[in-house]
Amino acid sequence: MTGPVYPRSAAVVPDAPVDAAPIPDPRRPPATRPPKMVFPGFDGLRAIAALLVVVVHTSFPAGFTTSSRLGPYTARGEAGVAVFFLISGFLLYRPFVAARLAGVPAAATPGYLVRRFMRIVPLYWVALAVTLNVVSDNRVGVHGLAGVVQTAFFLQGYQDHWAIQGLTQAWTLDIEVAFYLAVPGYAWLLGRRRRGAQAQVRVELTALAVTFLAAKVVHFLVIPSKQSWMSGWNVWLPVWWDLFAMGMALAVVSARYAQLGRQPRWAGLRGSGTACWAMAALFYWVASRHADLPLVPIFDPDRAQDMNRHLLYGLIGFFLLLPAVFGRQDRGAVRPLLASRPLAFLGSISYGIYLWHSTVIELVMEHSGWQLWKIPYLPFLLVVVVLTVAVATATNYLIERPCIRLSHSWARRADAWVVRRRGQAAAGAGTAPASGVPRPHGPTVPFPGPGPVVAVVGVPGDSPTVPLLTGSAARPGGPPGGRQRPAEADARQAADGWVPRAWRGQPGMASGADRPARPGADLPSRPSPDRPARSTPDRPARTSSDGLEWIGPGGRPEPGSDERGPAGRP
Repeated sequence: MTGPVYPRSAAVVPDAPVDAAPIPDPRRPPATRPPKMVFPGFDGLRAIAALLVVVVHTSFPAGFTTSSRLGPYTARGEAGVAVFFLISGFLLYRPFVAARLAGVPAAATPGYLVRRFMRIVPLYWVALAVTLNVVSDNRVGVHGLAGVVQTAFFLQGYQDHWAIQGLTQAWTLDIEVAFYLAVPGYAWLLGRRRRGAQAQVRVELTALAVTFLAAKVVHFLVIPSKQSWMSGWNVWLPVWWDLFAMGMALAVVSARYAQLGRQPRWAGLRGSGTACWAMAALFYWVASRHADLPLVPIFDPDRAQDMNRHLLYGLIGFFLLLPAVFGRQDRGAVRPLLASRPLAFLGSISYGIYLWHSTVIELVMEHSGWQLWKIPYLPFLLVVVVLTVAVATATNYLIERPCIRLSHSWARRADAWVVRRRGQAAAGAGTAPASGVPRPHGPTVPFPGPGPVVAVVGVPGDSPTVPLLTGSAARPGGPPGGRQRPAEADARQAADGWVPRAWRGQPGMASGADRPARPGADLPSRPSPDRPARSTPDRPARTSSDGLEWIGPGGRPEPGSDERGPAGRP
C-alpha cells in the first residue's frame, strides 16, 4: 500500500490488496525543509545598488558626468542595476534549489507569486500615481489609457515608442517581473527527475552554464536588429538572463555547501572579503576607463559596447556578492560593513529609494532654482538622498510592510487552495479515502529516499521567498543551532501530525480542539509480516473481524480517547 499516511487525529486507511507494499515505519521522522538561512549582508548590497543608481541619475543633470574627471565613474553607477539582478537571481532561486537538494517540494507557485506581487506592485502603483500627479506631463506623462496599462503592468519597455513614459527607471522592473514568472517554471524543469544531491548540483550548474551562453548568443544577435517588433529587445529577459544566471549559480553552490555543513576554504582566509571587493573595484575601473562606454545614461550601444557592459557589470556584481554569500559574516572588514545598521536600514528601504529618487530629482530641479547642467553636485546629491530616504522610509512603514504581512496570509491561503484542488484530483483518480472518512488537514510532504511515497500532514507547503533564520533545525520550529530532536519525539510527531504553533488555527491546518477525532478508530492497520499482533500489560491488543490489530505506537492510548492535552498531543 503506497497511499498517504495521515496523523492519528485524521487517519485514513484506504482499501489495498493484501499483497501491497508494506507501510513504512511510522516512527520515521517526516521529511522537512532544509534549514532556513538569512544572509545579513544582502541588505547592505541592496543599499549599495540603490545608491549607485541615485548617483548616476543625479550626476548627469548636474553636469558632473561630462565636466569632471570623476564623471566616468559616476556614469558607471548604472552597474547597480546588475547588482539588483544578481541579488534577485540568488535569493529567489535558492529556496527552490535548497528544497530540491533536500528531496522535499519547494514552495507552491501560487503562494510564491502572491508574495512577489505584493512585494513590488502596490508601492510601484503608488509611486507611479503620485509621480504622474506632481511632475509635469512632458517629463513623465503617459500615452492615454494605453499608456496607463503599459506602465501599470510593466509593459512600457517592450516597444521604443512606449518606453519614455511613467517612471523612467521602471524599465528594469519589466525584466524583474519576467524573471519572477520564469523562476518557478525553470525550477520545475530542473526538478522533474529525481537525482542525488551531487548529481543535481552538476545538472544545475550545467543548465545555468548553457543558458548563460544562450543568453549571450541571443544578446549578440538582437543588438543590430532594426525590425520594429524587436525594438524593445533591451528589456527581454533572455538578453539579461546572463546576470540572473550568475546569481543563481551562487545560489546552487551556497545551497550545496549549506547541505554539507561547511564553507569554501577561501571564505575562511583572512581578507577574503576585501580581496573580492578589490576584484569588483578592478572591474568597475575597467568599465569606467577602458570599455568605451558613453557618459550619457541613455544611448544606443553597438554590439561591442553592450556585450562588454553586461560582462563587466556582471563581474562587478558577482564579486560584490561573494563575501555576503560565503564566510563568517562577523569577521573581516567587508562582511560586518554590509551588515552594519546604516547599510541594513538603507537596504530595507532600497526599493522605495529606487522608485522615488527620480521623482525627487525632478521636484528638486523644478523648485530649487538650479539650472540644468550647472548644479553644484555634492549639495544636489545630498538633498536628493535625504529627501528620497525620508519618502522611502514613510512608504516602507505605510505601504511595504503592511503589504508584506498581508502577503503571508494570502500566500498560505493560495497554497492551501492548491492542496485542496490536488486532493480532489487525487480523489477523482481513485485514491479517495473510505466513505465517511474526512480528509486530513494541511498540505503533505513526501518522504525522501527509495521506497513507497509516504506523506505526513502538518509539514508546511509554503516557505518564504527570502530565507529567514540562520542555523535553525532542519525541522520547522526546531531547536536553535540545528540540533535534532530525539528519535522518540520524531516518532510522536510522525504519528500525530506535527503542526507548528504559529500555524495552528490557520486555514487548512488542524490543531487542538479543531482536530477531528480519529475516524474509523476500529479500522485496523495491517501489521508487517514479521511483526505479529502485540498487546501491553495493561491493555490487550484489539483485533478486528479479519484478525488484524490496532494499537497505538508504544502502547499509548488509542486516538480519540480523552487522555489528550490542550494541544491535541497525548
